[in-house]
Amino acid sequence: MHITHSYIGTIKAPYRCLFFLLIEDYIEAQTQFTHELDLHLERFARKLGDSSALVRPFTGDIETVWQHVLEKSWSAEELNEIQNTPALLMIDQDFKDFDPRKHPWLVINFGRRVTGEHGGLLLFEHILDNLAEIVLNANEDFFTAAYNLKHEIKATEFAKTFEAKPGILGFSINLFYASSLLQKIYKRSLGMMSAPKASPSFKAPYPPNPPRLE
Repeated sequence: MHITHSYIGTIKAPYRCLFFLLIEDYIEAQTQFTHELDLHLERFARKLGDSSALVRPFTGDIETVWQHVLEKSWSAEELNEIQNTPALLMIDQDFKDFDPRKHPWLVINFGRRVTGEHGGLLLFEHILDNLAEIVLNANEDFFTAAYNLKHEIKATEFAKTFEAKPGILGFSINLFYASSLLQKIYKRSLGMMSAPKASPSFKAPYPPNPPRLE
């Protein structure tokens, strides 16, 4: 896990993609929930190995880094999703060059404003393990696989999609349902959409019947 005073200097090479922790302020960083999430993010970063990088700010630089995130050219609706913190932002560009109008992105929200309550530790483990599985083993680029499934993603009630232009898809995932959607992208990335079973190591969605969110 990389800890930095600024996301602006983070470059993609030699990684397949970059993950950035989104957190608004020092107070949020000091909650028990965020401390528990940090433990799972560290495990996630170790599992990614050299394939991708997970980046988070130094505690004293949280608010400055957060402004760098907000300064990107998000639409009002996209910004509303970004502000559901804490969250993970996944991109395939240098942070300085990243433009949500030109490049694909994914946000996984862990915040109370999304779920109504914080998810359990097992839930974090499942979502992050599944995401690492995709990045490590996919034959097809994650965002290409997601774009090829865009109509299916749009049809769900647990993800929001934002298509700035043809071929460029940004989307956010509701915490409770992330595993289900990631499994579909994973199978697509392996060319397995017609296969009857997913990878044995891929975690099943948890909880199986989460509450419907308004």
